[in-house]
Amino acid sequence: MKKFYTASDVEYAASRGESSIAINEYDVITDVAREAAEKHNIEFVIGNKLTEMADNRPGESTMPNTGRPISSAVDGRIIAPEYRGLISDQEVETWRREFPILKDAIHVANCSQSAQANRVRGAINRYLDNWLTVGMDWEAWMEEVYFAKAEFAKLINADPSEIAIASSVSETLSSVASFLDYSKGRQKIVATDAEFPTVNYVWLAHQKYGAKVDFIAVNDRHEIELSEYERYIDENTLMTSITQVYYLNGFKQDIAEIAEIAHSKGSLVLADVYQGIGTEPIDVKKMNIDILTTGNLKYLFGLPGVAFMYVNKDLVPMLKPAVTGWFGQDNPFLFQSRYLDWAADASRFDTGTPPVLNAYAARAGLEIVNEVGVDRIKDRVDMLSAHALQGCLDRGLKTISPFDVNKKGATTAIWVSDKIDSGEMETELRKRDIIASARGDVIRVAPHFYTTTQEIDHVLDQIKQILDGK
Repeated sequence: MKKFYTASDVEYAASRGESSIAINEYDVITDVAREAAEKHNIEFVIGNKLTEMADNRPGESTMPNTGRPISSAVDGRIIAPEYRGLISDQEVETWRREFPILKDAIHVANCSQSAQANRVRGAINRYLDNWLTVGMDWEAWMEEVYFAKAEFAKLINADPSEIAIASSVSETLSSVASFLDYSKGRQKIVATDAEFPTVNYVWLAHQKYGAKVDFIAVNDRHEIELSEYERYIDENTLMTSITQVYYLNGFKQDIAEIAEIAHSKGSLVLADVYQGIGTEPIDVKKMNIDILTTGNLKYLFGLPGVAFMYVNKDLVPMLKPAVTGWFGQDNPFLFQSRYLDWAADASRFDTGTPPVLNAYAARAGLEIVNEVGVDRIKDRVDMLSAHALQGCLDRGLKTISPFDVNKKGATTAIWVSDKIDSGEMETELRKRDIIASARGDVIRVAPHFYTTTQEIDHVLDQIKQILDGK
């Protein structure tokens, strides 16, 4: 198998006083490793031959034996938590076999869609086989929906009775907006420019019912200062709507601190955690989140077409959604149609027939996240995030992401639009077997726990080459 050689390999060799590094014919030397080798007068040799390795896309990678943890401050600019190595290199390699596409491509578009897992594919086939052989098995299918809710509840430290399921975050948010009363006292919704557009569309659509939407702008660093929430949230605020991680550049907000500000003014708190969940630990009780919603297709290894919503059980009895359906009723199979009888728990926020097939996939993906452990995933993703930031600095790539990893999710956003359309960059990378995600003026590099530092280096090398017209 091909091996990647990075700057850390060169630095390790230099620390040992070595003047050469022996490699195999098909190994890959990153651009930064070449520069480090020139700096230390170290040669890469195949057997007894000096080599200038041609750039080529890596095959299935192996983890380096000489890599070192990212320090808490790189070049005095990047701040990152200490890397503890909670997931071993061997464990990463084992898990990579669960995601077949990683044999043929580098997948760093997890901010848009994670790689398909064998376990998820198996769950989908289990539903299809059941449908094929049993024909109609609603009892088993509804049981699977419950299991998916329970697995999600486990991830965020909630009770399954506090979880609703829907087809999209747009649907869950519409339910939330419909159960708020804008006619008495509080009418203000505080949202931000960092929200995914669908969130603000839902709030704006409810202005016709009396909602008054106020937006907090992002600053020139594409971030939001905590003090802005103190300035915008007041005694007229009904709901504070926040995103955990900004989809554009990965800027991460402290939900617990914002919730404290909001609650001190009597506002409810809704958190959209779509861009962070699966890589960021979430405890809805400790963070004092009233309502939380997310989809499943990014870092949770699921599909489009399924979303979850948590509603604190103490709030549930008071909330009566106008966006509803038969599965939001106490007994969906009573088939009366003369009155509303909402379910006693968060199932009252379910609407129509649940997305059964997608629930099978969602449960399987959530099981992977819970099995690996979010604390361990975060440890690795933070390391990869710091590595990507350092790689951008080393290559002269412009990034609009925070340089403090404590304020950053998995995404590193690289500015490319001054030389190439970001969509074209995504297409060019795909030709090189790299799956990244374009958004606006940037190309987003968003690793998951299965990503390696060598893959990050190769992706950044290819981005730089494309920007340089190579």
